[in-house]
Amino acid sequence: MLDGAHAHGYLLTAARPGVPARPWPADVTGWSAHDDILPGLTLRSHPRTVVRHAAGVNGVVVLLGHPVDVDAGISDAARVATRLCATWDLQDDDALVREAAGLGGRWTLLAARRHGELLVVPDAHATQPVFYATAGGHLALASTPALAAAALDLPVDEDALTLLAELRERRRGAVTYLPGLRTPYEGLLPLVPNCLLRIDPATLHVEHRRFWPWQDREERTDTEAVYQRFRERLAAHVRLLAGLGVPALSLTAGGDSRVTAALAHEQVRAGGGLAFTYVNPRDARNGAAAMADVTGASAVAAQLGIPHRVLRWRQPPEGGAFDLLHRRTYAPLVPSRGAAHAMWADLPRDLVQLQSNGAETGTAFLRRRTDEPLSPLRLARMMMHAAEGLEDLAGRMYTGYLEHAEMQPARLHGYDHHDVFYWEQRMGRWGWQKFLDGDLGHRVLAPFNDRVLLETMLALPYPQRESKMLLARVLEDVPAARLPRTPAAPASLARSVTGLLPGRATRRLDAVVGRRERAAETSRLAFAQGYAVLPPGAHGTRVPAGWGRLTLPQGAFGRTSGAGMVLRHHPRLPHAFAGDGSGWVLVLGEPAWLRHELDGPQVVARVLHDLLVGGTQGPQLLADDRGRGLDAVVAAGAGLVGRYVVVVGDRRRTLVMTDPLSALGAHLPADSPGLVSHARLLVGDTLPLSPDEVLAVEGAGPTLTELDQLVDLPSLALPRHVEDPTTGADRLARHTRILSHRGPAWLGLTASRAGAELLPHLVASAGGAITWWDRTADDAAAADVIAASERAREAGVQHRVVGLREDADGGRAGDARRAAAAAALRTTWGEGTEDRLPVSSALDAALPADAVLWLGDLPGTGSRTWELVQGVRRVALPFSDRLLPHLPRR
Repeated sequence: MLDGAHAHGYLLTAARPGVPARPWPADVTGWSAHDDILPGLTLRSHPRTVVRHAAGVNGVVVLLGHPVDVDAGISDAARVATRLCATWDLQDDDALVREAAGLGGRWTLLAARRHGELLVVPDAHATQPVFYATAGGHLALASTPALAAAALDLPVDEDALTLLAELRERRRGAVTYLPGLRTPYEGLLPLVPNCLLRIDPATLHVEHRRFWPWQDREERTDTEAVYQRFRERLAAHVRLLAGLGVPALSLTAGGDSRVTAALAHEQVRAGGGLAFTYVNPRDARNGAAAMADVTGASAVAAQLGIPHRVLRWRQPPEGGAFDLLHRRTYAPLVPSRGAAHAMWADLPRDLVQLQSNGAETGTAFLRRRTDEPLSPLRLARMMMHAAEGLEDLAGRMYTGYLEHAEMQPARLHGYDHHDVFYWEQRMGRWGWQKFLDGDLGHRVLAPFNDRVLLETMLALPYPQRESKMLLARVLEDVPAARLPRTPAAPASLARSVTGLLPGRATRRLDAVVGRRERAAETSRLAFAQGYAVLPPGAHGTRVPAGWGRLTLPQGAFGRTSGAGMVLRHHPRLPHAFAGDGSGWVLVLGEPAWLRHELDGPQVVARVLHDLLVGGTQGPQLLADDRGRGLDAVVAAGAGLVGRYVVVVGDRRRTLVMTDPLSALGAHLPADSPGLVSHARLLVGDTLPLSPDEVLAVEGAGPTLTELDQLVDLPSLALPRHVEDPTTGADRLARHTRILSHRGPAWLGLTASRAGAELLPHLVASAGGAITWWDRTADDAAAADVIAASERAREAGVQHRVVGLREDADGGRAGDARRAAAAAALRTTWGEGTEDRLPVSSALDAALPADAVLWLGDLPGTGSRTWELVQGVRRVALPFSDRLLPHLPRR
């Protein structure tokens, strides 16, 4: 716990001559001591705090944290300290401060003159903050309020805590923080960004002075030159930061983090890093924005080729390690900590997290701008985004701040006080907590925490900053970092003509065309990859008119007179027919034969027909000697894998068998011969054909026989040749190897055992994983998504999370497609499907057109996930294999 509290922090103390030293706070027990670096001062640093120093003629320069010199391309803090010390020796304090002010990274500078004062300078946003106080002849300066207060035994400022509670009540759900000079402890002050401290060690006098801006703002309208400077500077900063550890991107759908991702993705890949997004399932249920952060980030990470992980925002267990270290760090406050706990609990300790807070300092976060003179009331309204009110709180919020921070117009040198206020208050007083939240487990660094970069951004005219022109240009140049946009339903020629008609006619034709397009999309998805084998001219059916047609030989399904039975099939249903009236085989779907890795209905139909008529190829593919004929075909069909229906016949009999999941569906009409994939293809009653049964149709009518009475499955599973798989793992590996040749593999990943079993095979196929999420579902559904994300990360496969209610960017352009898919599902399954969401629209938008979706559905579970896919992508079922359970697992 002590290793986590005040992570990457420090505590510096001093006492006036003759005043006894105070005991160290308990929280710094075991911390590193640096008493020999700064004469007259004592310094303790957290075990993970990087401390580097250099001594020169003028004194000692100490850097705490991770400074980087973007101009020189240096990320070694010791070298940075040496260069600063040299500048100080050759010039003066002002030169030292200006050179330090141009550093990137996160750091605190302590510069102690020999027998003189101490300079304390923060990084651009004071992301590694400085809190200071004097009491009883002692000075304390620390990275958290609690550390400095404990060193001096400062009392809690109850009025400050009451003020914070009132601000939270008035602006519920919004970012609130202790404003101005307020801290949780009496007598404790913050060092404001762009300011420094001068401390006299002899008297402990502390002077707070503004050092930036040091020259007038110069507006630049040469946007191309500004953009090139901005991009080069940000990219250089990102490269240095990413090299300080295993890089991780905190990624959302927001533009700031996607710009960082656009410039950092190569370093993240090369460094074995990842992107991550945390989400509170409650927030996702209540609104699309939280969900879009997950799905948008997931899409961008996939486009950039970097792993992505979803973390569950959650409260820590009371009294647990994180609860205690968090309370010690932020005492006496307990700020929001669900995100901090998620990162601490779920991310590796060696990460360098690239956090994109701070970009809005250079754009235009505060949009309500006036020329009203600054006062405590004006500052209070700016903080609370209010146009009026707050007269009762303004004094408690900002009394003394304008003088302390020297925010007079002349001192701001033409910089807009709205921008400076956001920089120094929102980022300086609230932002540091966001960075420290991640520091508790690893290290957070901020690509936009660079004063030179911010000056470049602030040089643009206000309209271009408000439009975030620089960020938008980066996303234009790196298209993979853009959010995917779902196109609206394609306009037909008739729709394009409506623009030429008068308004009322346009609206009428638009409505007609819209209905026709939705109907066409519904027709495309309904009864996906379905079929119907029925007598010609059969009545009482719902078989779509556009389905294909194939006439079967005379005698099929016992029909011996008139025209033969007719196969009607969905346009995307793979199928093959082999033979003639004396012996024929119809194969529907995509079966495979593992022994010789034969794949697809055409080759399987040929081999089964050869087996039926006594050819030379068929028998050698059987595991036992069954000769030829219908029984041999049944035995062979029982050993097939995948999604299929096999119909085999001669002039006397017709036999039907399905795969072990009956994945294509098989239903028998109650009052006529035939077979259909979906019960709702017929108006009348139907009887489902179990995958454990074989249907036989001959003169006396249809009969059903248990498959295990016809085929000895355990015997069929035994290896008979050297090349036969001897274990279930070998057989599954051979099956997935066949599947990998069909197209890019994407596993529909859940937290199930089946999904975990398929992941190694997915890795061998160089595939990706995808998980769909109905954000309105309960916490168990969210837990499944997050567990799948972790499994994918552990396996090293790309993982996509897609939502089922909105587009990846949270938009609604795909609503028409989702509505058509839902209508198609109702058509296919009937009423009572209102609680089932099709996944077809999400998969259509997320997966490449040639993707093959692997699903871990198991025989006997009743799950029919593939129906929700509605045929928009090829589906593979690796566990659709009757012989798999009859082999030892390994």
